[in-house]
Amino acid sequence: MIDSFALLLTHSLMLIAAWRLLGRRDLDQEGDDRAPRGGRPPKAGRHPDA
Repeated sequence: MIDSFALLLTHSLMLIAAWRLLGRRDLDQEGDDRAPRGGRPPKAGRHPDA
């Protein structure tokens, strides 16, 4: 019982982590150092570093 629960819990947490990582937009951008952190686009008319 404990072993099944431990396996289910750890694998479920890894699945949730992988699901959240795959949903991030910044993973699709290569070599862009000014990519917004947090997955939000920068506000219009403002520099991302401002």
